Amino acid sequence: MTRRWIALLALVAPAAAQRRDGSFRRSPGRIPETLPDGRSRALITLKNDADKSRTDMARVVELATELQREIEKNEFHTVDLGSVRKAEEILKLVRRVKARLSRQQ
Repeated sequence: MTRRWIALLALVAPAAAQRRDGSFRRSPGRIPETLPDGRSRALITLKNDADKSRTDMARVVELATELQREIEKNEFHTVDLGSVRKAEEILKLVRRVKARLSRQQ
């Protein structure tokens, strides 16, 4: 968006929040830090991220061993497209795990 559009939206947005009777809409507020059953939302998110990271890293190890076998059995100095795609998938999974780990700090 250009600066002109952003400035225009900034002018229109407060008017859109006002109702016909002159009152303003209430914002939904903050997300509660605990779930209705009393568990911490942050701890559950961290646990889910850790579980996803474990499964992703298991997949990375599996793909890496397959890629290593394919490269070792190849007699020529070239690789096929499937090997390149496996390497790209490994990179994608590792980036995803890295993002989760940096979010936990």
